[in-house]
Formats: sequence, C-alpha cells, structure tokens
Amino acid sequence: MSRFSFKKILNFKIAFIGIFIVFLLFAFNFFKEYNRNRQLNEEIKKLEASAKELEAKNLAILNLAKYLDTEEFLESEARTKLGLQKPGERAIMVNIPGFAETSSTVKDAGGLLTNPVKWWKYFFEG
Repeated sequence: MSRFSFKKILNFKIAFIGIFIVFLLFAFNFFKEYNRNRQLNEEIKKLEASAKELEAKNLAILNLAKYLDTEEFLESEARTKLGLQKPGERAIMVNIPGFAETSSTVKDAGGLLTNPVKWWKYFFEG
C-alpha cells in the first residue's frame, strides 16, 4: 500500500489550515501594530514641531521681557508717556509758520456756532 493514507492526508490538510489561520492572525496583528506605530510616529512629529514652535515663541517672549527691563526702554517710556526729562534737559517747542493755522479748528465767536457750521467753515472757508 501507499505510504500516505487518507487519514494522514486529512490530518495534513487540517494542520495546514490551522497553521494558515495562525499565520493570518499573526499577519493581521502585525499590520495592525505597524499601522498604529506609523500613526504614533506621525503624532510624535506633529508634537515635536509644536514644541519647536512653542520654544521659538518662548524665546521671543524672553527677549521681549529682557528688553522691557532695560534702562533704554524705561527711559523711552518715561519720556513719551510721562513727559519726564533728565536733569539739565529742556523741552523746546518748534513753531512752524502756517502749520498751526491749518491744523487748528475754526474758532467760534463766543461759542455761538453750531457743529455743522464749524465743519463748513473748516472745510470751505479755510
């Protein structure tokens, strides 16, 4: 008789199907983990880019804070906002002829002119 009997062939097919099913399970889990790993790597790249952006913003804020603590900034703010001067300095007013007349509003005689009349005189009577 032949070496292979029907029972051996049947057992071989069952074993092959079982091995194939186990292989499919391993392959499915492998691709599932591969996809998860790829997504995690993408998320890590996004978070690293966000961290670099936040570091750059933090550095800019630190530089601004350093500038705000300098004597130069404090002096500039004191001069422009508070009108302060250093000892020995004097403020000068420069009078440009014709500038004050064009930039000033129409003077009304005793406050009797209404607002529309003032605007009319400002634009059309100069």
